[in-house]
Amino acid sequence: MYSDFDIYAYLVSHSDMAFFEDDADEAVDQMNEMLHYIHAYSEESDTLDKLEEVVRRTLFDWIENPDLLGLDSDEMQAYITEQLADARQQESDDDD
Repeated sequence: MYSDFDIYAYLVSHSDMAFFEDDADEAVDQMNEMLHYIHAYSEESDTLDKLEEVVRRTLFDWIENPDLLGLDSDEMQAYITEQLADARQQESDDDD
C-alpha cells in the first residue's frame, strides 16, 4: 500500500512557502523534512489515502500555525508520529 506513496510528489518549494516571507527557506526545509518523516514512519498497512490525509493535515497545520517553525527535528518527528497515529485511529474507528 504505502509503496504507492511518492514523497517527491508532495515536496514543497520556496514559492509554495512564500507567505512565510523571511522564514520561507526555513519553512521549506522543515516541511520537506516532515514529509520525509511521513514516508519514513509509514507502515505497510497504511493506505495511500491515509498517508495523503496526513500530508494534507500537516500542510494545513503549518500554514495555519506559523509558530510550528520553532519545532526541532525531534519535535517534528513526534508531531508526524502523532498525526499518523491519529489517522490510523480514525481509519480504525471508521471501520467499526
